Amino acid sequence: MYRSIALKKMGKVDLRTGEVVANNNGEMERIIKYDFRVVAFIDILGFENIIEKTKTDEKEFDRVLTTLTELKDFFIRPKDHNEIEADRKLGADTQIVQVSDSLIISRLIQEQGGIYNMLDDCAFAIHLLISNKFLCRGAIRFGKMYHKETTLFGPAYVEACKAEKEEKLPVVKFDKNLFEIAKYFPGPTNIGFEDWEIDFIKKNCKQLDNGEYYLDYFTDYDDRVGGGEGTASSHYSKLREIIVEGLNSKDKNVYKKYIWAAQQFNKTAKNYGLEIVEYNRCCKGLSKIWGVFH
Repeated sequence: MYRSIALKKMGKVDLRTGEVVANNNGEMERIIKYDFRVVAFIDILGFENIIEKTKTDEKEFDRVLTTLTELKDFFIRPKDHNEIEADRKLGADTQIVQVSDSLIISRLIQEQGGIYNMLDDCAFAIHLLISNKFLCRGAIRFGKMYHKETTLFGPAYVEACKAEKEEKLPVVKFDKNLFEIAKYFPGPTNIGFEDWEIDFIKKNCKQLDNGEYYLDYFTDYDDRVGGGEGTASSHYSKLREIIVEGLNSKDKNVYKKYIWAAQQFNKTAKNYGLEIVEYNRCCKGLSKIWGVFH
């Protein structure tokens, strides 16, 4: 008998293969062509306006080119023999594609430690973008998906794209079912210590008002990226600059995004020896007009 996990949206899944073997109506079925994958879709925030600036601003053009090249160089590169062998042992098949400012990462649902690795990849992408003074928005979903190199399609991918477009805040979000998946597919060294792995993952996540989680990039730099004493403070000073600049926007929806970011930043600014963002004073007139504060 195979071990299986029952998740609300996908029915029962064979833990050896990741295949759905019974849907939520109890009917037996097997997915032949689709894999069951976890997929992240991430976009740079405000990219259309940024591209408009690149038409006349050479520095802005160079900033975009440098950022997208760094993303490509980190995430999309040939694997050596040792990496291929490690993937085989973990049951991993990580597929990554970058199109303009969109980064798409997908992993097989049954990869050992796959959820931890997925969230770690997304967090690294967030911080790479921050280091180049960009924020991003994204969503992680799971389900049926085909993904081989640059060919990708399926319901999970469509759901991730839709969720990203619907999100108003500059976050990479996911629902709590990812924790359940992580429990059944922990890293090989955490078998028997699944709750520890989940607690470690949750340490760098927070909940939105709708109950979904997001990667807390306001506090996780040392755990995710590191780099030595003082690097987190230097890194978060760039995040502060992004937020302060964003608060100058006269666009109501953009302004609200940066108000939220300022509120999150201010909660831990002192931990990194940084000044809080004074948005009440500098944006008092706009906030009254738009009713941001309650």
